[in-house]
Amino acid sequence: MKQRNRFLFILGPHRSGTSLIASALHSLGVSLGNRLIEPNSDNPKGFFEDEEIVRFNDRLLRSMNLSWDCFGFIWEEDFAAQRFKPYHTVAVALVKERFGDCRASGLKDPRFCVLLPFWKRVISEALDVDVSYVLGIREPDHCVRSQRTRHINDSDFHLLGRRNIQSLLLWWTYLVKALDAVDPQHLVVVNYASLVEAPEREIDRMARLLEFDLSQSALEGFCRDHVEPLLNRSQSKDRVDRKQSPLLWSYSETLYKRLCVLAGNDSIHAAELSALLKDLDVEQLEPLYLSELQYMYGYSYKKVLSLRHRLIRTIQELGDVQGEYYALRQAHESVVNTKGWRFLVFIRQCAKWLFR
Repeated sequence: MKQRNRFLFILGPHRSGTSLIASALHSLGVSLGNRLIEPNSDNPKGFFEDEEIVRFNDRLLRSMNLSWDCFGFIWEEDFAAQRFKPYHTVAVALVKERFGDCRASGLKDPRFCVLLPFWKRVISEALDVDVSYVLGIREPDHCVRSQRTRHINDSDFHLLGRRNIQSLLLWWTYLVKALDAVDPQHLVVVNYASLVEAPEREIDRMARLLEFDLSQSALEGFCRDHVEPLLNRSQSKDRVDRKQSPLLWSYSETLYKRLCVLAGNDSIHAAELSALLKDLDVEQLEPLYLSELQYMYGYSYKKVLSLRHRLIRTIQELGDVQGEYYALRQAHESVVNTKGWRFLVFIRQCAKWLFR
């Protein structure tokens, strides 16, 4: 019997190691898109994200008055509603263009954690495939540290990261939303730390659970080109300060430890997935969400004003330069239009040897 084609959603909060997981799957022969985002200092080994798909996801989030760094209450959306139909049509076309004939394909973007219901409908219409989910997990401490580093390096783009608790809220929100939308029978949980420390074992496990062939050359190439201890750059013996909202830190540690157990299992049942948040009173986090959203909106407004003033100054400076250019141009024209200058040009044309 011919094996059906396979499509993978590579999920996980930002800074949780999904890029390394995607590179492992790419080594197994999974097509991840047309034009991948170029590596940079954030991900020196590469993001393995289709640039056009990521931009589409940003537009879709903006249509919902959200962005990738929204850590607040992300409500349930009816993606079958009429207002999402144009986005659905475009997404179906993007997927068909990329993966219409692929035996094994997939997409990686942390935004899928909150947009998964939309994309599940897209894939079901665009492709005749079996869908699986690969969820990357990483210690919340390390994700928070990594996001703070991004903020320090580029605070104009990475507003998130200034306050550690906001990065933790994003980590929590993305995981809870993703776990609510995946199919547990087709879910593989991968621990980023394990993939860095024992890449041969982890990539063999992924290949076995996802029913991919793993060649020795692919394994060696992945370990040589993508895995190094420095990948876990946010690892530190000193923990992040947990004085602010110890309840959220406790919940996050509990969720991470329970996910680590699932990362060691070959199969996951629905009851195990539903038990991940057992005994965690998530409603107690609502006041924290609201207070941190106030901080974020205040800080965002301050940054917008700062950028606006910088833009105004730049426009003024360009205007000054333009004014100087016009003044010089007028002075030049006033000179070349004089009788003396015209006579000099005439003499130069008639007696070129004088000007050698």
